[in-house]
Amino acid sequence: MTADEGVLEQAVADLRAAEAAVIEARRKVTAAIRAERRAGMPVQEIAERTGKTAIDIRNVLNAVGLT
Repeated sequence: MTADEGVLEQAVADLRAAEAAVIEARRKVTAAIRAERRAGMPVQEIAERTGKTAIDIRNVLNAVGLT
């Protein structure tokens, strides 16, 4: 046993929590993009507001069945 006992395990737990948070954030962004597009916001405006490219936004919309 080392003086850092549990540090590795805690780091892994922290990483898993961060990964889960990223997944949830992506879901929220996807839902917001979908909602804004359905409300009529142009793809280019969504891209500008999110800091993404229009291609990124179109890819998200295609993945959720909107074009």
